[in-house]
Amino acid sequence: MKQSRFLPILLLFAVLITTGVSCKRDGASARHSGVSYDSVYARFSVAQRYYNNDQHDSLLMVAPETLEFLRQQKNWQLYYILWQYLAEDHVWFNEYADAIEEAQAMQEDAIERNDSFGLALSYDVQGTAYVMQDVKDEAKRCYKTSISIYPKGGRKGPLVSTYGSYADCLSLPQDSAAYDSLLTNWVFLLSNLPASTDIDDLQAYASWHLSYYRAKFTYLIGMDSVAKAAQLIDSIEYYMKASGNELVEQNNLLSHRSELAMAQGNYQAALYYANGYLNGAGSDLGTKKLALNNRAKVYEKLGNFREALADMRAYDLLKDSIIKTSNREQLNQLNKRFSLNELQSQNNLLKQRSRFTTGGVAMILSVIALLVFLVLNSRWNRRLQIKNTQLQRERNVVVAQNKQLAIERDHAEAASRAKTSFMQSMTHEIRTPLNAISGFTQVLTMKDIELPDAERMDFCERIQENTRLLTTILDDLLLISDFESSSELPPAEPCVVSAIVDQAADTIRSIVAKTVTLDCQCTLPADQTIESHPRLIHIVLSKLLDNAAKFTTVGSITLKVSQEDAKLHFSVEDTGPGIPPDKKEYIFERFAKLDSFAQGTGLGLTVGRMIAERLGGTLTLDTDYTNGSKFDLILPIK
Repeated sequence: MKQSRFLPILLLFAVLITTGVSCKRDGASARHSGVSYDSVYARFSVAQRYYNNDQHDSLLMVAPETLEFLRQQKNWQLYYILWQYLAEDHVWFNEYADAIEEAQAMQEDAIERNDSFGLALSYDVQGTAYVMQDVKDEAKRCYKTSISIYPKGGRKGPLVSTYGSYADCLSLPQDSAAYDSLLTNWVFLLSNLPASTDIDDLQAYASWHLSYYRAKFTYLIGMDSVAKAAQLIDSIEYYMKASGNELVEQNNLLSHRSELAMAQGNYQAALYYANGYLNGAGSDLGTKKLALNNRAKVYEKLGNFREALADMRAYDLLKDSIIKTSNREQLNQLNKRFSLNELQSQNNLLKQRSRFTTGGVAMILSVIALLVFLVLNSRWNRRLQIKNTQLQRERNVVVAQNKQLAIERDHAEAASRAKTSFMQSMTHEIRTPLNAISGFTQVLTMKDIELPDAERMDFCERIQENTRLLTTILDDLLLISDFESSSELPPAEPCVVSAIVDQAADTIRSIVAKTVTLDCQCTLPADQTIESHPRLIHIVLSKLLDNAAKFTTVGSITLKVSQEDAKLHFSVEDTGPGIPPDKKEYIFERFAKLDSFAQGTGLGLTVGRMIAERLGGTLTLDTDYTNGSKFDLILPIK
């Protein structure tokens, strides 16, 4: 248990150190209310010490009072960090239902306060609880949500910790795309850390880099990039020593060396490291279970099936032992709750008897009071009836005026919210590629880091991709602005339909995966000419094809063109993951993205539909298509 909790504890400790500006600000606020920041932090530290030392009952005793104190002082960051401690402590003691209940209460509180930091921590705790129960899909959903809503300028430590937890939940090669995106965001965060000479800061930063390189090592091994994985061992060992946690991490390094040796086919070396990993597990049942499973795989590769079977039997026995221990702890918790409920029941019975004794007197007094009230009420009703009639007339006038004002206010607020939402989304979407370009550029220009040529080339390609993405965003925004500011189209001109189709296909051919076939099927004569707007049609088809290429990794992308009556029918079909029917209208909204980790602007389909409608046509999603996604563009022929 101690090993699994050491990293998040160190990260959160470092967070408090590396945000001195925030602490000063909180301190000033506390002093203004008559309480020093030192006093605030002292109370927090008591609860933190109980959490770090596994003093479960003590933490449960002081946490509610300390949380209320932090709420009164409006120190929201310490408030949510302590709440996270409380919820996570339930996890470490196998009280998963209590952990999720605390996390959901924390979530409701953060939503009410509109605090994205607290909301992100609540999802992180839920993810940890699901991991411990081996519910990986729910854990991945929670971790992904936590990362997506984490405040951009928030503390780095909790976010790094969530990155590591999310990476542990991903399976390779199935989740390779999500893993790659995670590593990209991770290295960008690390490349933008502020410089510091403080010993605690440096150890925390080293721990953050260590968790990144361990995750990247696991990714490369899972993707069979053994040579690249071997290059990371030295980095892992370096940051392990710099983190100040060498004794704990040394055993984990043996596990990595065993994995690497087995991937390289050096099974004797893998066995040597696996034995060291098992010997170093000591009394830690969780680590011992992982070590037995690791060594069993090595024995299997060596053909020593007897030893492999013995390790697997020991693994199963240990797994059953851990489950029984967990069940026993849960039973003890239930017994405590049962005893408490018994005491509460007895107390309620005594209260009911007391109420029965006094109930008769209370009833008599209530009858007397009721009679007095009825007499007085009858006298006043006559006087008030005339006044109420006059007031009701005046009230009706005021109500009518208020209704009209409310309608006008709602319209103004709706317009303001729409404008604010658009500006926020636009700022975020522009900032994302800019941050990526800046981050990778900084890494490439850092003198003290020597990158392999392959990794340097990868960073350059990512800079180019984000530059193209930024250009596309700006082009789309300009096009939307032109359409919204003017209702007139440029004059129509003669254009060859087959040429437009070929040009659109050529624009995305370079980004289509090698495992995907791009096919164009045009039933119109090769020289058929229409009067229309070729540039606008080309933009719509290019965005539909680009969207298909982005999400289709295997199979085909097909662009079909036909004519029915006086209309041109274009369709783009792909064999990608498809779009749920309940999202068919959502995807056409501005900055709408079904996958927040996927590269894209969120404007392509919005621009496509605007152009289609301006040309007198339609752009829709075919929800009956089940092999992937299918978009239909219908334009009139003039």
